[in-house]
Amino acid sequence: MTEHHDSKDTDSKDTPTTSQENASENAAPNTFNYVVDYWDDEGSASNDSSDAVIEALSATVDANATDPTDGDTDATAGSGDTANESGETAPAHPNENAGVTVPDVVQVADHLDSSLQAEEDGEDAALAGSSIFRAYPMLSLHDVTVSDPKTKEHIWQHLTFRCEAGECYAIVVDAHDTRRHATLLALISGFIAPSSGEIMTKTTPYEDMDAEQLRGHRLGMITPQFSLRGDLNAVENLTYVMNASGQMFMKPVKELAQDLLVRTRFGENTKADESTLAGELDPVDAARLSIARALAIDPDYIIADDLTVNLNETDAKQILNLLKAQVSAPNKQRTMIVVTASEQIAKQFDNIIDLR
Repeated sequence: MTEHHDSKDTDSKDTPTTSQENASENAAPNTFNYVVDYWDDEGSASNDSSDAVIEALSATVDANATDPTDGDTDATAGSGDTANESGETAPAHPNENAGVTVPDVVQVADHLDSSLQAEEDGEDAALAGSSIFRAYPMLSLHDVTVSDPKTKEHIWQHLTFRCEAGECYAIVVDAHDTRRHATLLALISGFIAPSSGEIMTKTTPYEDMDAEQLRGHRLGMITPQFSLRGDLNAVENLTYVMNASGQMFMKPVKELAQDLLVRTRFGENTKADESTLAGELDPVDAARLSIARALAIDPDYIIADDLTVNLNETDAKQILNLLKAQVSAPNKQRTMIVVTASEQIAKQFDNIIDLR
């Protein structure tokens, strides 16, 4: 289990720089921006241990690359064909013989990250910590401070953490400090701006997006009070969100809504169906519909606040497992973030960010 704490994080060095901007200009379709961090704890420019780790891990990726018969060919992270030390992304190169595409740079990054993470508890922990080759996080906060507008009191100060694509996180808050809980939720969902610091999704700062871009395209929200409209039935709740997002969908929204209800097993053990008003649902079906509503815009990440507050232990575990299962989608790896004051809920996640 990976546990993070509220503190200043040296990962703030990952903030996109000019090299990322160059990558955006040169990248071909379906490529990904990424960061290569090279720093050593001694501050010595002559320490080349980071380069050695990247070279060794790149060779491992090359040796274990997917077999060409499965649709992919070998890729090496350390070669100039894929990436260089400036952090620029190169297009994936076609295989002239097989007519397939070399695995893109994000797959290489995943292999390198996994290998380095495996060393964190071993003899090479310091070395692994000094060299990270990874994709930009789905959500990141860099030295964020937010103050009460009237009293100027700091509600959160120097808040720094990151949530990666394809992972599930529990953010643990103090059960007795509802102001900090509500402020954190408002920050990461883009309803309020920090007094200082930066909140980003991938390479885009929150301040550069309007509400439609963020909550209509990238972010799915689940809150106890406002996740559902009680005066609309199950299908109408989903089509309402899809129509409000301003997105263009490949299928009729009603058909997509019905697919989502099946996917979340809505009404599995009850008499509820797509025409049942949300205000008449039992807590389990309400939670299932809330997840479906968050998924309706096909978001990159979902933030859920107290999703299981009205459920017993058995039902809560079932709903959390359903939520975690939504990480993998046909066209993307999502990030799932649950904000909770419950240690019992937090322990069901591999990644815990403890902000108490």
